[in-house]
Amino acid sequence: MLGGGAMKTTKNDSEKTTRRIAEQTVDLFLDVLLTNEDGLAWEGMGLIGRLVDFKGQLPQSSGFSGFCTLARRVDRMRHWSECHRMSLIVLRKLSDRQREAVCFDRAYRGRTKVAVDPFTPTKKVEIYWGDNECARQLDCSVNAFRKRVQEGYQSIEQILNEKAAQAA
Repeated sequence: MLGGGAMKTTKNDSEKTTRRIAEQTVDLFLDVLLTNEDGLAWEGMGLIGRLVDFKGQLPQSSGFSGFCTLARRVDRMRHWSECHRMSLIVLRKLSDRQREAVCFDRAYRGRTKVAVDPFTPTKKVEIYWGDNECARQLDCSVNAFRKRVQEGYQSIEQILNEKAAQAA
């Protein structure tokens, strides 16, 4: 708390760096999640469905596919970087709600999606993924969404700081 009861709202450089690393950890997790070998079977399934199915577990591969693009994905899955593997370990420690919220934060929040109107194919519809739309998709209030994002990143930052301390 600062003088007059005001809460601290600005971050110092160290806190900004820690947050940036936490966001990169979520990005690596999403990279694995969205490149899963079952991705072709998941076409049309939203991020929530993938999160529910995946939950931070490294996908397993059969190692055989007749499709060139799928074969490249499968091969890539066998060779995930250590950072990708660490992102799975870190995000597995979050609650489901926190994991979903930080993934929506990185994958959708603040972006605009353009889709074709199914009833008027020549018409395009824009969907802005603000806090309201993210919260609606996660079936929670805007305040709950924001709180889950904040707590999710705080948990990631704490886990990463603990791992860094163990390595030192």
